Amino acid sequence: MREDTRIRLVVLILDRGKGGRAAELFASYGLPLHYGMPGRGTANSELLDYLGLGETEKDVAFSMAPGFTIPGLLQAAGEKLQLAVPGKGILFTLPLSAIGGAAARFISGQAHRAGAEQEEHMPEQGKNELIVVVVNSGCTDTVMAAAKKAGARGGTILHGRRVTEEPEKSGDGRVHPEKDIVTILAPRELRLPIMEAVNQAAGVSTESHGILFSLPVEHAMGLSRMDG
Repeated sequence: MREDTRIRLVVLILDRGKGGRAAELFASYGLPLHYGMPGRGTANSELLDYLGLGETEKDVAFSMAPGFTIPGLLQAAGEKLQLAVPGKGILFTLPLSAIGGAAARFISGQAHRAGAEQEEHMPEQGKNELIVVVVNSGCTDTVMAAAKKAGARGGTILHGRRVTEEPEKSGDGRVHPEKDIVTILAPRELRLPIMEAVNQAAGVSTESHGILFSLPVEHAMGLSRMDG
């Protein structure tokens, strides 16, 4: 069987303060490039209690990994981070359409040197989608209320700024509007109803000025109790 060297984006969401464990996991597989940022969970209190989540503040970690490391990485995440137990965190992978050749060779080379090997069994693929919604700051409640009515169980919020070529008019001439980025991991069959509901409630023609899109998720762990 030909070795899968295609590079994936790996996203790992854990409770705040556990981002270092994500970096340790990535490093153990020789993954040289990983980044982190704070996030905030949006699941309601009833669901948080059901899943055993003690807090909504999150650490979101990103890395890039060759395909041959993914089975072992998922297994290690399940064992070392207890992601096989719902409520401990979520890990998922996204395919990349392109990456620089030098970067791809470097990532694969580092993984080989770390001893990462291909596992025979790969988890079932293609059951989930990552829905991304970019809205004006303070509009995330509107997004999640609409998404949950359409079947979403929760999401993670990241904060950013809109960047334009020409500065907005303001006191210092350089302030850009604050933006919130809502990411929702959902079963593929719920993608369309969730996106339609969010677009109607918080789309570009509303005061939220939301822009939304979805990305295919190849593998996911930590969603067992959230699939129904």
